[in-house]
Amino acid sequence: MSTPTWDGVVPMTRSRYLYLADLAGDNLLVSRPIAHNVNMPYDGDEEKAVYVVANRDGLACYAGQTRPSRSWTGAAGIRLKQHLAERSKRDEWDTFWVLPLKWSTKPAIIDWYERTVATRLMLPLRHHRGGTVI
Repeated sequence: MSTPTWDGVVPMTRSRYLYLADLAGDNLLVSRPIAHNVNMPYDGDEEKAVYVVANRDGLACYAGQTRPSRSWTGAAGIRLKQHLAERSKRDEWDTFWVLPLKWSTKPAIIDWYERTVATRLMLPLRHHRGGTVI
């Protein structure tokens, strides 16, 4: 049995993306204020990123990060495919927005940025490795 994801309460819009992108400061690789369909191929060139998933109602329902130990071009798309192995996510998730970060961005900054994005979107904060809410 799959566990449903967070329903979300905040609409994910272009203007909200731009606001979140500004929070990254000099760590942002490039601004891409475009929603990508989770079922379509994604051709991003980022290796590190924070991404926001929206459900079919356009509400932000998940924020995650990529910071691979090896080079993963299009890392956000790769990570999304991993998530979509779960039925509840395949059923609920519709689009995702990528906030690409420079390769030089330190892990502590990526962690901070993911938490900040999640907080601003009123998403639950999760410790992803242990799965517990913090």
